[in-house]
Amino acid sequence: MEPFTLDVFISKRFVSASLTHRVTCKQVAVAGTNSKDIKAILKSRSDIPACLAVGKILAERAREADVFTASYTPRERDKFEGKIRAVVQSLIDNGIDVKVYLD
Repeated sequence: MEPFTLDVFISKRFVSASLTHRVTCKQVAVAGTNSKDIKAILKSRSDIPACLAVGKILAERAREADVFTASYTPRERDKFEGKIRAVVQSLIDNGIDVKVYLD
């Protein structure tokens, strides 16, 4: 198992994602479309470009915290497609190795 887990939350109004250490439960990197630095550059805070921006910024913050691998398991109600897939793919494209565990 990877020591860090990825958590993605998408609502009708915003997108947020975080990397959490599995043992200590501390968040090492967080990004969301409600923060001022991301909110100013986006037209919409819940579309695919917003998901890509969240993934890119989360990857930058994760690399600053020396995190290069993570695991992601979708919640029961989430499907690994669309916006969630965009966040994960953006993380992968920006240098974070994400292992996706689908049931």
